[in-house]
Formats: sequence, structure tokens, C-alpha cells
Amino acid sequence: MNINTLARKAAKPGGPESYGGAVEVEDLFRFVLFHGEAAADEIERLSRQHGWMMDGMVLPNGNLVRPMGRWAQICVAFGRGGVAALRSQLDDQTSAGFAAAFLAHVASEESVEVLVDYCKRVSWSAADSEHPGWKAMASLNGLLSFDDCVKVSPALLDSLRPIVLAAFAAAPTAALQVLCLCTVRGVPSPGAVAWAEALLPSDPDVLHARNMAVKTMRKRLAPEYKAPTPEQKRQVRRQRVADV
Repeated sequence: MNINTLARKAAKPGGPESYGGAVEVEDLFRFVLFHGEAAADEIERLSRQHGWMMDGMVLPNGNLVRPMGRWAQICVAFGRGGVAALRSQLDDQTSAGFAAAFLAHVASEESVEVLVDYCKRVSWSAADSEHPGWKAMASLNGLLSFDDCVKVSPALLDSLRPIVLAAFAAAPTAALQVLCLCTVRGVPSPGAVAWAEALLPSDPDVLHARNMAVKTMRKRLAPEYKAPTPEQKRQVRRQRVADV
């Protein structure tokens, strides 16, 4: 997407200007990931021009209006300062969840490192999956747990593993326990396998997630396991998009 296309979508009628016109959050992501600082300048200009909302809302008809101004803020910070600039966004409670969700789209070791550092400060007591801590956990799951995962240092995985296990122990809902079990697939170790096998969950979804976690970790730890090549990873990503 080029600058003119984004501007036309932002100006497209169909609701108040502050709703973002026809711009989708994913449009902003793709735009800034491709164009970098130039995209940040244009996104900031459009957000100011149209008065994009900083807080979302639910309309009387049930439709959700996304906080395009908040997403613009995250994209502008990334476009100008890269992943490092999102550390300060994670320190802001109002922006942390947005920054954590955005980092799922930046497949790099630096993204994982920033998310892990943030997760070290999370208590994991919130029951809302939209809490910034759980958004960060979901992003780590997306970055590390699939065949097209980001390659990171063993030391970084070692630092994340106890965080995931602690999050599972504190998770107040079965759905959040499932998220932790999905994420632990990305930090396999003999100890993590033993931990998962020792769990005796009564919830069927948690039990299924545990079984899948054990299977995936055993696969990755097997001596004959070979990580996918870059081309194979691209194929996995394309297939995942096709499956959505």
C-alpha cells in the first residue's frame, strides 16, 4: 500500500472521520512495516487530520469502533524508533496492550526480548484476555510456537520458560491456561515436557492443549528434528493466511 492509497481510505465516507474511514488496523501495520519512518509521518498526519479516536467504543448496533488513534500512536513510535521505541509504550498502561499486540507482527529476536522483559513485570492475576500481560503472552505464542517461529538464543528461551510456567499457575481461567500451554511449545526443554506431563487438568480444552504441547515439545527436542528452512517458513506463513 502506498501513501495515496492510505490517504484515500482514511478519507472514505461511511462514518465519522474519527472512526478511521475505511482504514483497518492491519493496513497501518503493513504500511509502517514496509515504509518505516515515512509511514510514521503519514500515519501521524492522517490521525491528526481526521481526529482518530484514542479509545474504542461499541455502537448501539453492536459494531466495534477501533481506537485508530491509539494504533496510530504505536505505529508512529515503531516507524521512528523500531522495536526499542515500544519499550516506553509498554510502560504506559493505556498503550501496553496495543504495543504487545503489534510486536506479534515484528518477527525478530528483539521483539521477543522486549516482550519477555515486559512479562517479567506481570502478575498474571487478571482474568481478562485483553490485559496487556496476556496480550504479550499471545504475541510470544505467535512468534515462537509455530513452525515459522523466530530464531532466538537459548538463553532468551531459558528466561521465558519459567515465566510461562508461572503464568499458567496463576492463570484464573481455563482459556488463559490454554494460552500458556500453547506458548510453552515455543520454549521446549526436558523439564518443560515433564512439567506438562505431570499436569492433570479436568478441563477438556486444557487437557487437549497439554497433550499438544507435549507432542510439539517432544518433536522439537528429538535429535532428528530439523528446523524449517526460510522457504519452508514462508510457505507456512502463506498457508496460515489462507486458512484464516
